[in-house]
Amino acid sequence: MSHSNTGHLHWDHRDGRVAAVVAAVVYSMWALEVVFPVGLGSDTGALADPASTFGRMLESAHRTAAILVVLAAGLGLALGAERPRRLLTISWWSMIVFGVASLASSLSPGRCVVSTDAACAVESVMEGVDGVSVVQPPLAVVATLAALVASAALTRDRHLAGERSWLVLALITAAQAVSAVVVLVLAAGLYLSAGDGSPGVALGLAERLHLVTVALWLLAVGLVPGHWKRRRGRLRAPERLS
Repeated sequence: MSHSNTGHLHWDHRDGRVAAVVAAVVYSMWALEVVFPVGLGSDTGALADPASTFGRMLESAHRTAAILVVLAAGLGLALGAERPRRLLTISWWSMIVFGVASLASSLSPGRCVVSTDAACAVESVMEGVDGVSVVQPPLAVVATLAALVASAALTRDRHLAGERSWLVLALITAAQAVSAVVVLVLAAGLYLSAGDGSPGVALGLAERLHLVTVALWLLAVGLVPGHWKRRRGRLRAPERLS
């Protein structure tokens, strides 16, 4: 949502907030699997098959969400709090790392529909799936850790700012930490056992919980107002509207 009152593109903090909220919605779209005939958790379900209609749609949607995350964080850095604490700057940059790693992971060849699913990425590599990229597991791990760092840094920053919203952020961060640890432990177990030998890679409960916490974190980024305090002026893009 850019603004063009004088013939130029203008961006303000509202655009970043909207981008974060939309990204949160997109990262929740895995729940639409319930409308497909194959049950949740099945090794041949829609989320285990990147060639399915839903798999292709979700993969494209996650790429869009990753771009929106980078956009939101970039606008947060440029147009966020006027004198940001170091923790808030860390949060914005970690958010950018999350978006870039997620986008790169989703663009890598492989059978993992969800770009942050480290367990799927590790299993695909260990089982020697044709065409899978060895860079996908580390990218998924980086994205997982970057999201956690961004959420934790934002929580601490809001706490230092004296905002009561830090309590909600703390709960989200705690849930995200638990789910991230479980997913990474599962990934490590698959690495040590060279995969589980199953024909597909199901999105398990831990991975679903992690996506929920990521979506909640992005939703909080967009809805909590403190770190979006506007600076004077707007960011002007060089393009002219036709």
